[in-house]
Amino acid sequence: MRALVRLWELLLERFHLKEFLEHPVPRYSNINPLYWFGDVAAVSFFLLALTGFFLALLYTPGVQVIEIPTSALMPWDKLYLHGEEVPPTLKATQSYVSVYTITYLTPFGFVLRQFHLWAAYLMIFAALVHFFAKFVLGSYKRKGGGALWLIGVLLGFLTISQAVLGYILPLHLDGILALMIGLNLFRYFDYIGIPVGGTIIALMGSNYPTDAVVKIIYVAHILIVPAIILILLVLKIQGILYGGVSPPPVKNEEIRRKMVEDKEPFYPHRFALMVGQVFLQISLLLLLVAFFPLPLLEPWASGEPVPPGVRPPWPVMWYYTYVKMIDPFISVGLPIVLVLFALVVPLLDRKGGVSISERWFWILIAIIYMAIIGYGTVLGFIIEIPKQITPFTRIAVPPESAVPYITTPSPIG
Repeated sequence: MRALVRLWELLLERFHLKEFLEHPVPRYSNINPLYWFGDVAAVSFFLLALTGFFLALLYTPGVQVIEIPTSALMPWDKLYLHGEEVPPTLKATQSYVSVYTITYLTPFGFVLRQFHLWAAYLMIFAALVHFFAKFVLGSYKRKGGGALWLIGVLLGFLTISQAVLGYILPLHLDGILALMIGLNLFRYFDYIGIPVGGTIIALMGSNYPTDAVVKIIYVAHILIVPAIILILLVLKIQGILYGGVSPPPVKNEEIRRKMVEDKEPFYPHRFALMVGQVFLQISLLLLLVAFFPLPLLEPWASGEPVPPGVRPPWPVMWYYTYVKMIDPFISVGLPIVLVLFALVVPLLDRKGGVSISERWFWILIAIIYMAIIGYGTVLGFIIEIPKQITPFTRIAVPPESAVPYITTPSPIG
């Protein structure tokens, strides 16, 4: 026991953890939910890194087309598409077959992929709520808050980009549609004289999914983007440690000053809350995996177009909706406008206090900002754009012949 205590003290001293654990934290930030969602997004990132490591060991990128039996992908009672019998075989890429093998033929692979997918969705949701909360709190108005706000906007953009990159890797129809949307977004810069789209296509070597393109997306998803997110996340944590958290949105200056000065050590108060949050978050994700498993979608074969009726993932559904409803040349640039507006908010909102009553105009803008995203997302799932959207038959459950632990599964391809 004494050796363990000595080892713990050595770790505290070597990595300067003592200063971190004893760092004072305002009490109001521990009890106000508006200050929690940044931690939820950060924990989700590390859970994604852990599960993504094991998925990366099992995944094989490639667009080589492999024919697989339709019965291996769909239960027999689902082998009819729009009233017509489907062909006996389906074409799928090597990437898709790899994901299928992970999901249905690898022990615990189904749980691993589902956990990774739900953790990604939770990270996006938490990042959006965190952005809205910081907008309401006016965190950029405090000293040094503008730099942290800029880092936060970049982290939000990278979070969405990381999710889309991961969604593309299985090379199912929805992922290919997301890739097409992303390329069109980058090509938008070319129309205003900034050759972003052309540069990206030149770096990728093609504007169509090839082995090289898929491998670049794979490397960006598992290495480049996570490394940038980690660096920015460390910078943001450092800024919070030395600059403090956002002041409470209270109009009375005296009350706000007392709340800021009422602090307690990070350990054990906030530390205990974070440990509880981690276990609660993991439990929530496991419940989502158990009760709401997300299906593996239809495969895409190289050279085939994306048929009508396919929808992109929900993080970019709002964008897809507006592209369909509004003039494409105008709507394609909407995400760019939203990101640029978020970047310049600290320059525009410089006067006034930090309370909600003093910042009602900017809070209204924040509500409109989030309503644009929320409205487009919901609308994309419930209306006809521009004609009836009827998704193809989804692979809702793994076929009995491919469920591990019951019988010896047959290899695919």
